[in-house]
Amino acid sequence: MPHRCALKFGAFLGRVLHLVLWKKVDRAEARCVRALGVGVSIAREIVRGSFVNLCVSAVEFVRLPVIEDRIEEFMSFSEESQAVLRSALARGKGVILMTTHMANWEYASARVIRAGFPLHSVYTPQRDARVERVIADIRENTEGMSMIDSDRGLKEIFRVLKAGGIVVIMQDLDARKDGVITDFLGLPASTHEGIVKLYRKFGCPVIPSHYVRVEGGRHSLEMRGILSDELDGEGRKFGEDIRGSLEMCNRVIEGWIRENPSQWFWIMDRWEYTLGK
Repeated sequence: MPHRCALKFGAFLGRVLHLVLWKKVDRAEARCVRALGVGVSIAREIVRGSFVNLCVSAVEFVRLPVIEDRIEEFMSFSEESQAVLRSALARGKGVILMTTHMANWEYASARVIRAGFPLHSVYTPQRDARVERVIADIRENTEGMSMIDSDRGLKEIFRVLKAGGIVVIMQDLDARKDGVITDFLGLPASTHEGIVKLYRKFGCPVIPSHYVRVEGGRHSLEMRGILSDELDGEGRKFGEDIRGSLEMCNRVIEGWIRENPSQWFWIMDRWEYTLGK
């Protein structure tokens, strides 16, 4: 199927899924209303767009082996952003790319790899073994992409950072009982503290990695600076206070979501541990 037709098919699937999974849609809309402070009609449009983005991203992911050699056509990655990543790597302490479930994170990883930066991405295995196998096959066939199981990969993360490599961490997941309660979009949420703990142990620069979907099936990837070089709201260095540093991470992610709310994964319940369904 031609790429543009495939994207249209993905958008169609997203609209169908939005109709079929009406219970999940209702809960996602309620989250959106409460977190963004918008009306129900606006939340409905945001969540519908989120479902479309999810299914288009799934189609793009399946097609990744087909377009991998020309990923530059689909994901821009400016020289300025690449310079930020090079300067962080030059410190020799490894780098953490902090990212989130927006737009197409798989394309962003492939684009960074294509630019000459091998990645080691921390992921959570799928519950369905068949789905997990399909995803793993595509990732394994993407040159330079290495995956680290979040449940068993701590030693591998240590090894990569000690060697001066790059670890990618999704920072918008519900950490449940293992997390620190922080403010996220104005609501209490359990937040993973791994980024801050790794920074404390290795001094590895933390770079927010932001990607958005733009017109014509294209994407844009930006790395605007090193977050761990900044101070938190109380004037403390990154890592001095775990909650303060995590809220620095949250503020960055919140900004991304507010700029492009329909590209975030609203079906994922970020607040389930603290607020229930």
